[in-house]
Amino acid sequence: MTDLPPSAPPAQEQIIEKKLIACGLDARGISVKYENELQSIEVRIRPASGATTEHFKCVRDVAAHEIVTFEDGKMFLAYSDYASEEARPQVLEMSKDGLRKRNLLGGFPERGNFANLANYARALELHGKISPGSTLKVSGDEIVFDPAHDQKSLADFVEKYSDLLAIVGYACALERIKFGFIGNAAAPQQ
Repeated sequence: MTDLPPSAPPAQEQIIEKKLIACGLDARGISVKYENELQSIEVRIRPASGATTEHFKCVRDVAAHEIVTFEDGKMFLAYSDYASEEARPQVLEMSKDGLRKRNLLGGFPERGNFANLANYARALELHGKISPGSTLKVSGDEIVFDPAHDQKSLADFVEKYSDLLAIVGYACALERIKFGFIGNAAAPQQ
C-alpha cells in the first residue's frame, strides 16, 4: 500500500457550492468562483437552481460577505431587499452611533411630522446645516443627493456634505427610504 499525499483543503468556492447544494439548490443552476475584477467570490444563481425566496436565508448564511447574483431579475431584486432588511439593524446602529459622535442625533427630524418626502428632505438638509432644497431632491419615493458642483477640492466637498450624508444614511435606514446620487463626474481633486 502506498501512502497518498495529504489532500489539499477544499477551496472556499467548493465549500460554498457544497453548502448551497445542502440548502436545497440544484448544482446545475449555481456557479461559485473568484472574480478578479470584483476582488471577491461571486455566487451566481440561475433559475435552473430551483431557488425560491425560502432559500434566501440559507444562501445569505452560506455566502456571508461574498457577492450573490440571481440571474432572474425579480429574484435578484427580492434577494437584495431581503439582504438589506437583514442588515438593517446593524446599519441603523452604526448610523445612529455616527450621528451621536457628530452631535446630530438630538432633534433629528421624524418622517411622520412631514406631509411629504420633499418636505422631509428639506428638514434633513436643515438638520445638516445645508440650505433647504439645495442638495436633496425627491424622485418618486427616493431621495436623491444632487449637490452643487462648486467645491474646489475634495476636502471642501467632505467638509460641506459629510454631515448631510450621515444624516440621510440614518434617515433612509430608519424610514426605509430609497437613496441615490445624481451625476458620475469625478470628485474634486485635492
